[in-house]
Amino acid sequence: MTEALNVAMIGAGRMGRTHAGVLKTVDGVRIRAVVDSVAANAQAVADALGARVQELDAVLDDPSIDAVLVTTPTPTHVDVVCRAARAGKAIFVEKPLADTLAGAERAVRAVEEAGVACQVGFHRRFDPGYQEAKRRIDAGELGRLESFRAVSRDPSPPPLAFLRTSGGLLLDMGIHDFDTARFFFGEVIEVSAIGTVVRDERLREHGLHDLVLAMLRFENGALGTVENALNTAYGYEIVADVLGENGKFHLEKRRRSDLEIWDAGGVHHDYPAHFDDRFREAYEREIVTFARHVRHGLPVAPDARDAMESLRLALAAQRALETGTIVDVTSFGREPA
Repeated sequence: MTEALNVAMIGAGRMGRTHAGVLKTVDGVRIRAVVDSVAANAQAVADALGARVQELDAVLDDPSIDAVLVTTPTPTHVDVVCRAARAGKAIFVEKPLADTLAGAERAVRAVEEAGVACQVGFHRRFDPGYQEAKRRIDAGELGRLESFRAVSRDPSPPPLAFLRTSGGLLLDMGIHDFDTARFFFGEVIEVSAIGTVVRDERLREHGLHDLVLAMLRFENGALGTVENALNTAYGYEIVADVLGENGKFHLEKRRRSDLEIWDAGGVHHDYPAHFDDRFREAYEREIVTFARHVRHGLPVAPDARDAMESLRLALAAQRALETGTIVDVTSFGREPA
């Protein structure tokens, strides 16, 4: 495909609008339709993009639509992905691919049987710093990899109603860190986890946590930790460390701008407040890459099968947290032979 890529938005929430805002600036891409269960949201976004509001069935039946951008709630991903695959549409779907491994396997099977592109939104793989670290790791600059550390801290928690249906902190939030761990180090063979409640005591009633720590053992012998938290007074903190025999790569963005204020109170600067402050360029690059690769028939990554393995690790970590046991990731969720 070398002509224009015609895209339909499936979901007109915050992430859908973020991606669409990028796509509308990309040469050779046209957003033709918007689908959302809330009619007012769909119409507002369609008006802003010069698109039309349609139902999902109509979009999937429309031969002029080449690709769909899926940012609906996680429990709906599998159904939408499977239907879009059967309709022959290229697919970009936000993480996670599904909320269960059985659902992810259905989606992978549908995508692979249809032979369509399906990219899953693990945006950190497209951050310039993460990509440069990956290039250097693959070039062997660190030598043997020894340990991994990731920290993800949100400035404030989402509503309790969301947390109760999110699948747990290690699935909803930690999956980005687990995907990063796999991106840099390869597969994890076992995981354990502990958690607590430090702020909102209501979470205990639902078996939830607002601070968790997961421990990883990689296939190559390296060890790792993932820390997730929901209350950080100073902003949105994302850290990744990759330690090898020759040194360490440290990934962290400590300010949105280069401005420092020097006064009688000391030296001050801003700090990323939200995910779209920290990863603005990564979000842009992942969606531009998807559009370019689909237009030119190139493979997309991370694809559905790759994303299923990050989901497996996140679900295994959540199981470890809930049971207090060490979980074998390699066998987790797989049918016995």
